[in-house]
Amino acid sequence: MQLSAREYCELFRMDEPRYNFNRQEFIKKFGLDFIDSCRLNKNVNKTTGYLTYKAFKKEVSHAQKVFNEISSEIQKAGKKPLSKGLFNVFYATYVIVARKSLYKEVQAKIDHKKLVTETQWAALKPLQDKLHSDEHKTKNKPKEKG
Repeated sequence: MQLSAREYCELFRMDEPRYNFNRQEFIKKFGLDFIDSCRLNKNVNKTTGYLTYKAFKKEVSHAQKVFNEISSEIQKAGKKPLSKGLFNVFYATYVIVARKSLYKEVQAKIDHKKLVTETQWAALKPLQDKLHSDEHKTKNKPKEKG
């Protein structure tokens, strides 16, 4: 990442009281900095010409670290920290898109694993539905006083 956590806070006035920073602009800048950081990384696979997947994962980890540092800076200023959902927006918009573009085989494995998991759980859905529909039958009913 090109900027430090402190620099992001200053640029977007994140730590100023009563100021709501533009989250869309922040994610755009943060994402473009991530892409630039990946592009400038020297750990390139000689066969593909792309950044090695290991180096890509390190870039993602570094982005997570900077994001957490930004969140800590904001919290020190007495404001709410950045949400996990905001990081998820960055991840979906920049990390996954980059991974789909640069590492098609890796993305195919991830997609396959998700499909298998969803299929496995889908097979259990009828059983789960039946158990929940029978739930009212198994609950302890209060005994009548008499």
